[in-house]
Amino acid sequence: MNKAQLDYLKVVLLGQLLIESIDNLKGTTKYRREVKMMCNNFVTTLERYVSEDYNSVYANNEEMTMNVMRKTTELISKLSTTSLDELVMIDAVIDKYKENKEWFTQHASADFLKLD
Repeated sequence: MNKAQLDYLKVVLLGQLLIESIDNLKGTTKYRREVKMMCNNFVTTLERYVSEDYNSVYANNEEMTMNVMRKTTELISKLSTTSLDELVMIDAVIDKYKENKEWFTQHASADFLKLD
């Protein structure tokens, strides 16, 4: 997969996560007036943009798609509840990971879940 295809896949998956996140806001006090109007317009446009390709990716590899979506959601949740000092440290850890992926592969584990 080339860089352009990978970037587009990220847009499709993150777009789907954004659609789902906005949907979770419905019924809350944050989802009203201008925010509601903007979100509804944005979701309608985004759904037209990503839904067909997301469904294609999902149909092609359901397990991978669900695991990537789950891990991305978990990462976003963790980052959004992290202090600024911790974000600086996390950034440094990511840099170290990119410098020495083999060491992390040997000493840390990351598993995808099997779908039933």
